[in-house]
Amino acid sequence: MIAPTLLRQIESDDLSAERVVAILDLASRYWMNGDRTEEQDVEIVIRLLERLPLYEEHLKGSKAIVHALARQAGLFPYFEPSGDLSDDIAYEVHRAPGLEGVYFHAGQREVFSLLSSGKNVVLSAPTSFGKTLLVDALIASRSPSSVIMVVPTIALLEERRRRLKSLFPHYQIITQAFQEILSPKYIVLGTQERILERGDLPDPDLFVIDEFYKLDLTSGDLRAKSLNLLLARYIDTAKQVYLLGPSIDTNPVDTEARPDVTYVSTEYSPVTANVIHVEPPGTDPDTLFKVLDGFTHEPSLVYCRSPKSARTASRELSDRGYERGSDTLAQIAEWLRKNYHEDWYLAEALENGIGIHHGRVPRAIAFLMVQLFNKREIDTLLCTSTLIEGVNTAAKNVLIYDKYISRKKLDRFTFNNIKGRAGRMFKHYIGNIYLFNPDAPTASDQLDIPLLKGSDVLPDQTLVQLPDASLSERNRTRKRQVLEATPVPEAILKRFGKYGISELELVYESIIELQQSDDERLLWNGLGSFREVLSVADLVWGVLDFNKHDVHSSRQFAFLANKLCRADSIAEFISAATSGGDRFGDMDTQIDKAFSFLRGAEFSFVEPVQIVQEMVHSVFGEGSCDYSKFIGDLSSWGLPGKLKALEELGVPAPIIMRLADYLEPEDVDTSLAIIQSFAAEGRHLSQTERLILSYTLD
Repeated sequence: MIAPTLLRQIESDDLSAERVVAILDLASRYWMNGDRTEEQDVEIVIRLLERLPLYEEHLKGSKAIVHALARQAGLFPYFEPSGDLSDDIAYEVHRAPGLEGVYFHAGQREVFSLLSSGKNVVLSAPTSFGKTLLVDALIASRSPSSVIMVVPTIALLEERRRRLKSLFPHYQIITQAFQEILSPKYIVLGTQERILERGDLPDPDLFVIDEFYKLDLTSGDLRAKSLNLLLARYIDTAKQVYLLGPSIDTNPVDTEARPDVTYVSTEYSPVTANVIHVEPPGTDPDTLFKVLDGFTHEPSLVYCRSPKSARTASRELSDRGYERGSDTLAQIAEWLRKNYHEDWYLAEALENGIGIHHGRVPRAIAFLMVQLFNKREIDTLLCTSTLIEGVNTAAKNVLIYDKYISRKKLDRFTFNNIKGRAGRMFKHYIGNIYLFNPDAPTASDQLDIPLLKGSDVLPDQTLVQLPDASLSERNRTRKRQVLEATPVPEAILKRFGKYGISELELVYESIIELQQSDDERLLWNGLGSFREVLSVADLVWGVLDFNKHDVHSSRQFAFLANKLCRADSIAEFISAATSGGDRFGDMDTQIDKAFSFLRGAEFSFVEPVQIVQEMVHSVFGEGSCDYSKFIGDLSSWGLPGKLKALEELGVPAPIIMRLADYLEPEDVDTSLAIIQSFAAEGRHLSQTERLILSYTLD
């Protein structure tokens, strides 16, 4: 933070030519003070840039002074050359190679120099640093043949896909497990689960992990194990590795054990923020309404701990008279009621000018919320951590309404990620962060990432999933010993080892017992009846660790899966899933749980069923069962072929389902082009649907 005296002067509204001269003089004298930090230098310039239009009104020529300071601070994206040769040279040195009109700031230039020389880099930097821009510049300048990029969420995956497709049309962008590599140049982009689902990809020229702190194994999280498996697979076989993540104090890399990895830590940020502690502190809806009501059409993100918290906040705001709706929003809200559920709280919130984004909102609708927010159709977007992890918004204000993430207190990484969403280059130099509770406590940020410490000790479940070529001789020996000691076939362990060897053994032994007692309950084909699906779910429910998505029992899973696979529409499924009466919670809760099940059906529920199928084939014989129809309809929500992928691309599932007869089920690109042509020509789509697609397919 810069000195309060200087801050007050810069933000003063008492301006005249003399006052502007005094402010710029004071700022320049602070620059000559050797006690300042680089971060303070940058903040001074950013705050001057924010006020520059006012300064220029009162004192012509202010711009030249501020831009000279911008050059000294390394803020070349904001810098305008004066015609001076040294200025022009410095400006060109910071040009991002291969990216038209893009310039690095000083921090980016330093890291890019390392990357462009071929070094493996672990970068710790603020959210607003622009870490992924370095990936774009690296691809543009070095033109790697193959890139694997791991992102933490599907929401971020789609944002990155659109950007990469625009920047690199000569590359094949692969985001789905079913996509074949057809181009000599390709980028595989996905979450760790989706990339692992593809099996062994060739060793890439460039391997990237976004948000490397999620490699931390201390949580025991299944996703962290999957991410570490990917890192183990490629850290020594990819030509170059780039791991990027938030600011941390402790170096996660043992440079003696891993001299091939360069760690860079910086606090450089091209935007800054004002931190406002809300009084009285606490998660209070009256205070939330008061703060939001005080903004005049300023884009504001409100962080909530969970979908339930976001839902409650939307109801509380509406009850207190928050009304910033429009005809456009009313039109979309009515379509949501008709095509999902008439009582969906998101529709009511949208009518009042409130967007909602969390993990239970269907992907196309979640993307619609972001687009409505970025295009200023709505001012307020209530969100959970699913939006915070990398998705770019045009937020000027970030309100941290809750101090928890689900049931746990906000950790430092998530807290800083949320704060980093305030302000955005070229939109808002300065963001505002409103804290409704005290700051997240400063805790140790020591990350447990053995592979960056040079550790050769890998868990058994990781060993069995890695190819021998990626292992040391000692680990190859251990792997052979593990495989010899378990009855579970190697092929199953290689694909599903992350669930734990002992856990997989329990499921396998249960199937052997059924075979020995001539019990054929698992030997079914097609969609399966309720009891047949239940027989599979019973085997894994209490044994394997996977995200149950609010499903409380194997019986409930079988019921909901049966309804989804046989429903003619998403609305029909949600209606069936919410027909159980008050004993399953109020209607808002039941609707949320129905959407949560839909999210689980995409992946979390699929792998356990696949495990049982592979084990049944091993014990009873190949072809003894065939769950592929059930798995396909469950994961695709009943949409034909591969058309479910269109939902990630921004086409809501009800539209896909209704247009299915006009589309090519096995060709996603062609189907998307058909829908785009329908939207452009006004055919087969209602006015509201064309409106929705104008946002989501933009």
